Amino acid sequence: MSSGHPSMAAPVCKTPEDFKAWSQNLGHEGVMTTFLSYGQVAEHRQGEIIKQLAIAQQNPEADIHKLASVMMQQLRATGMKI
Repeated sequence: MSSGHPSMAAPVCKTPEDFKAWSQNLGHEGVMTTFLSYGQVAEHRQGEIIKQLAIAQQNPEADIHKLASVMMQQLRATGMKI
């Protein structure tokens, strides 16, 4: 059922759907379980991620809106009122 540590998802997953599939592959009901169940990002990796975020991407707003939508759905599914 479970395949791959969540920290490996970052370089692989590029869309909210990718993260959802990764989360399901880990046996989690929702993406938020994956995001909230594991430790902090290593300091060196945090720096790498921030640098990558600074690089201009193709249509980043579309990906942000998709990710936000998926996260809102997951939060609502847990009963959180938003």
